[in-house]
Amino acid sequence: MLLWEVGGQLATPAMAAADGAKPVPKPPAHVRCKNFGCNQYFDPTRPECTQCVHHKSPPVFHETAKYWACCPDRKAYDWDEFMKIPGCQRGVHSQEEPKKKFLGGCDIREENAPKRLDDDIPIDPRKKLDKLRAGLQLIGVEEGDFDRAWGRLAARHGDLGIVVNKLGEALTDALRTMQEEGVNTPD
Repeated sequence: MLLWEVGGQLATPAMAAADGAKPVPKPPAHVRCKNFGCNQYFDPTRPECTQCVHHKSPPVFHETAKYWACCPDRKAYDWDEFMKIPGCQRGVHSQEEPKKKFLGGCDIREENAPKRLDDDIPIDPRKKLDKLRAGLQLIGVEEGDFDRAWGRLAARHGDLGIVVNKLGEALTDALRTMQEEGVNTPD
């Protein structure tokens, strides 16, 4: 794609068409910057010589809206208007291709999809015991008391899966007893 010169500034062909500008050819040995929204040519041996104004995140094309993922408050519905949105970061030009070139509706929905609260619950009984210990410590239960309790259950039953189930039953019974005795009712 050729850039156009409009009043001493480089512009896209669509922006330049209105002003009747002439194309600016690509300088020899220069490459186009791959940072989102930059599109300037630069000397790859000296990328720091020119400033790169770009976006941190890829563009989003969702239904008719076009915007940069890092600047969701600046939406455009026309391509030329979208290309005029200024970059939000300044840095050095890059030749490295971005991993994701654009985002679409699926990406937006996936990003905002509800997350399961139990996704991080471990399957391994030992890890479940570690998480339970950490939670009980946060509410003031001594680590040694918890370790002795599950240690006795492990010695009796031999399987940590059974230990986890027994501790779950014991804690459920204790919470129900508290409810029946009115311990957790407001004053």
